[in-house]
Amino acid sequence: MRLLSKISYYHFWLSAVVLGITGCMLFLFLRNEISKEIQKQLELQTDMVAQEIHMGRTVNFPLINITKGSDGLMKLPKIFKDTMIYDRLQKVTEGYYYFSESKKINSQHYRIMVMTTYIGWDNYSKSIIYIFLSIAGLLIVLGTLVNYFISRRIWKPFLINLKRIKAYSVSSKEELQLTLTDVTEFKELNNVLIDLAARSKREYTALKEFTENASHEIQTPLSILKTRLESISQQPLTVDIARLLNDAKQATIRLSKVNKGLLLLAKLENNAFTDVQWVSIEAVLKRNFDLVEDLFQHKRLHIEKRIQRKVVNASQFLMEILISNLLTNALSYSPSGARIIFSLNEQLLVISNEGEPLSFPESKLFTRFGKGATDNKGNGLGLSIAKQICTLNKWQLSYSYEKHMHHFSIHF
Repeated sequence: MRLLSKISYYHFWLSAVVLGITGCMLFLFLRNEISKEIQKQLELQTDMVAQEIHMGRTVNFPLINITKGSDGLMKLPKIFKDTMIYDRLQKVTEGYYYFSESKKINSQHYRIMVMTTYIGWDNYSKSIIYIFLSIAGLLIVLGTLVNYFISRRIWKPFLINLKRIKAYSVSSKEELQLTLTDVTEFKELNNVLIDLAARSKREYTALKEFTENASHEIQTPLSILKTRLESISQQPLTVDIARLLNDAKQATIRLSKVNKGLLLLAKLENNAFTDVQWVSIEAVLKRNFDLVEDLFQHKRLHIEKRIQRKVVNASQFLMEILISNLLTNALSYSPSGARIIFSLNEQLLVISNEGEPLSFPESKLFTRFGKGATDNKGNGLGLSIAKQICTLNKWQLSYSYEKHMHHFSIHF
């Protein structure tokens, strides 16, 4: 639920509860006050009847009952209650209040009871309830709408700034620009975000320069080292020296691949690839397989292809790397004579290969150097690069192992 909707939701129900409780209290208060007023009127009417009896006048009015009796009448308490009486004229049962009190008049004991109707209390109460509900409903609706539009106006700069922050990238040449506001908290938030964006941009620039410089500086001595080792290998060597020289050459080749892989990961994390276009995965898969087909045949691997046409909007360069890394991984970790399956349809690409279960936790499969590669089958970055490319394109790269088959699936 969005922030403004949530605020309006709570405001609506809070107003409804408060007005509901207030309405009930008001209704009970009015009814109690009216009852007290009726009781006073009935007490006054009782005194007037007593005065008439004291003056010797005959009292013969409807809704008045006078009982003459002994001293026992004086022991009866005052009574103020309501009752129901059938109205023969209107043929309905109506509510009445009655007040009964004992009085001693001219040395005689009397019990005087006077009654009055509810004065249309039912109708009055219904009218009061209808009016109150109408006013309460109007206040709740108008209050909620006013609160919503006022809140939306107050929060508008925040929402605009939120969109700008989502679209902002530290790799952009432009500085982060935020909308000004007169709300103190939003001003403080803007200052913090602008400062944070500036520091992130400086750190990104420094890291980018360091990565590029480190890659360049490492590549030069590596090239010199590989050249010197190649020159030395042309000279007459003993078996032990030749073996040590070959190990050194393999180490420099692997170090060169690690350097290139780390540089590629840095560029991927900073989204430095903008050559986005429509790429045929079928064509990329066929082209990369043709390049290593001889290696697959050398290991006598059995290839099964279940390929359909699939086009994605991505970087051509990154798609070549992604497919190449997955093919290299299948080639490197499949025993001789194993079965490899390529499956491609509209929803996913699956590259499966036979092999033994993982010798390390599955959680380390897509981490850098997670496999602790020491057998020269790879540099430990291939699957990490593949995972990063899929993340960049909002695809899901997953792994599973079933029936002696490793399955690497890309869900588009």
